[in-house]
Amino acid sequence: MDIRWLGDRSFIINTATGTLIADPAAGSGLGPELDPGSTVVTVSHAAARPGIEKWRDKVQVIDGPGEYEISGLGVRGIATPMGDAGDLRALNTVYALDAELISVCHLGALTGPLTTQAAQLIGHVDILITPAGGTDQAISADQAAAVTRMLEPRVVIPMHPGVATDGSDFGALDAFVAEIGLPKPEPVARISFTRSNLGETQRLVLLRPQGALES
Repeated sequence: MDIRWLGDRSFIINTATGTLIADPAAGSGLGPELDPGSTVVTVSHAAARPGIEKWRDKVQVIDGPGEYEISGLGVRGIATPMGDAGDLRALNTVYALDAELISVCHLGALTGPLTTQAAQLIGHVDILITPAGGTDQAISADQAAAVTRMLEPRVVIPMHPGVATDGSDFGALDAFVAEIGLPKPEPVARISFTRSNLGETQRLVLLRPQGALES
């Protein structure tokens, strides 16, 4: 399994059986490296929907809660409230991907603490892709750290729109890194995992944003 951060909340996860792209950026599209028959796109919230304009007719798109089995990828979508709790349309979907005996959770645009019920629906998490919070984010760094502690992943990958695509400044992540108390590693362009190299102790991975996929 290979994971890259494209920027903002967009990630590409390549597995032996298929590829999952979370919240693609607006204007991005299916480039030559991707097989439309084994590519799945997930959309976590309404503001991310413009990013699927060039994808919907070419690949399978998951746009909400439910259980899915597509291209050998097991995907579960779990609804969490977003913004006004009285507006049932204002939902964020957390996605849990099971592939190669590894569970990856992408929290999307999570705006606050997880309920116990949502955490139970997410289930076991090996790799957590989480908002990092901060003064300009809907979720605070301490709330993001609390969610991380609740889900107890082996690997933590933070995402933050404030990190420049050239990877020149990771200061936007400092408050979250301090809250979770893990050593801050050097950023890398991509990271590869197998069941055997996940490790036994929790660790932080910093990815450099790679920019949107070409159309």
